[in-house]
Amino acid sequence: MGSHGDDRELLAAERRARSEYLAGAQGAARWSQVAVAVAALAATSGIIAALISGRGPSDEEFQRAAADRVNLLLSVAPGQPDRAKRVLAGATGEFHDEFAQSADAYTAFVRAAGTVSNGRVQGTGLTARRGDQAEVLVFATVDLAATAQAPARSTDFRLRVVVADEDGVLRLAMVQYLP
Repeated sequence: MGSHGDDRELLAAERRARSEYLAGAQGAARWSQVAVAVAALAATSGIIAALISGRGPSDEEFQRAAADRVNLLLSVAPGQPDRAKRVLAGATGEFHDEFAQSADAYTAFVRAAGTVSNGRVQGTGLTARRGDQAEVLVFATVDLAATAQAPARSTDFRLRVVVADEDGVLRLAMVQYLP
């Protein structure tokens, strides 16, 4: 009988051990489920943040748009009467309003002077971003063709421009000449 009592104690100890093991395994399983849920939440939050911040133009797109718009602005020829309209199409805000007031005079001057110039952007640098706008420094050279009154020459310009994203179209919002 002594061995039968030992068997009962052994069985009871085994049941307790199994019970403790299962309780610990369930707790560990719960912790691993919580850890997986937290990791999934963190990953989802990261993806959502990347998507939100990834909307809109990149720094390079702002700089490329600034270069394209400045090239158009600085390159003139009397045989291109639609150039002022093209400049206005790529403008917004303060710059659009100012240029719109002088667009006809600009076109008339270019025709009368017979001026031909080729603007070349030598470099750009993004200095700030605020929402859907970016400030870009632009270094450009304008090559003026020779005329009866003046020889050919080149002039360097430094400009500070603000490029604004309006419904996916990047436009010049401000142009400032830097001496």
